[in-house]
Amino acid sequence: MLVLLIGIVAGGQSLRQQIETQDKSLELNLVRGVHDFNQLQREVNRLRLQMTRNSTTNNKNLNLQLKITQSRFTIIQRHSLARNLNTQVATIKDHLIQSWLSLKPEIQRWQLDPSNTKLKTQIIDQLDNLELDINQVSLLHQRQQWKQYQSRIRRHSHSLQLLSIITILFCGFTLLVGYLLMQFVRARQRLLEKVEQLATIDDVTQIANRRHFNAVFAQEWQRMLREQSCLSLLLCDVDCFKAYNDHYGHQAGDSCLFQIAQTIHNCMRRPSDFAARYGGEEFVIILPHTQLPGAQAQAKVIQENLQKLALAHAESIISDYVTISIGIASGIPQLELNSHQMIEQADQALYQAKAQGRNRACANEF
Repeated sequence: MLVLLIGIVAGGQSLRQQIETQDKSLELNLVRGVHDFNQLQREVNRLRLQMTRNSTTNNKNLNLQLKITQSRFTIIQRHSLARNLNTQVATIKDHLIQSWLSLKPEIQRWQLDPSNTKLKTQIIDQLDNLELDINQVSLLHQRQQWKQYQSRIRRHSHSLQLLSIITILFCGFTLLVGYLLMQFVRARQRLLEKVEQLATIDDVTQIANRRHFNAVFAQEWQRMLREQSCLSLLLCDVDCFKAYNDHYGHQAGDSCLFQIAQTIHNCMRRPSDFAARYGGEEFVIILPHTQLPGAQAQAKVIQENLQKLALAHAESIISDYVTISIGIASGIPQLELNSHQMIEQADQALYQAKAQGRNRACANEF
């Protein structure tokens, strides 16, 4: 039971980090009550064993055990365990104390006449019943204390409410509660991972956002630097997109960006290829292990697929349909260089593509 309580407290701390002082005092009260009742049950059991031996040479040991048991009952009585419990528990606890007070004189009377086997049998039976009563009070006491503990936990958060439900359903089953807590932590971890994933997705285009691109690009730069392999970067810009927004409206503009983003994403053929929205009407593509000819071929595929999409653009000065300009930077990362320089090279190539009439791809060797 103590292990169960420690597991619950540890789980609550990992989820919330703030538990009131009253919760801790209530937990300590429960642990103390469980410990005292367990000790009392052991003392009654020892006393019953002493009775079964029935030897005059053990009379001294019996007296000692009788005093120890009496002391344990006194501790239980002084703790006022029924103060915060219901009437049922208080009544049974009082009955338990009265049973002991009525049994103690009989034990002392039997000590004066050890040959009275009938009295001895009656005392042993009463000790057995007393041990059962102790166990019943202990269980009821734990149950009531758990209800109080769970009611306090519910004040903190929905996560702690789930823990309280677990404690109600599986109180006493330490291993099962531990398993459920482990499952809960894993589910919470999966939820956090899902939230983290949502934080890296662009709302409009439903592909990776600028933040995710920065992390992936830094990782791929370091990986290509270690492997001394070629890395290519494509920076795409939708031609005359401001005019598109002004003519068709911002909702139509968002729909246009979504279709372009999905078209670019569908052009990725390898798991390591990565596409993201760079900002506004700009998109960026990372192509690891790809030399300049391969990057140029990928840019051509993207433009061809966008041409097949045939998104009407009445205000474009280039075409009757939506087009994009692409700037390409390709090369092998070096220690004396950094990833920002590669982005600048791709941006310069994109500027060249726009200067040459747009709807085309220009490249720079990095």
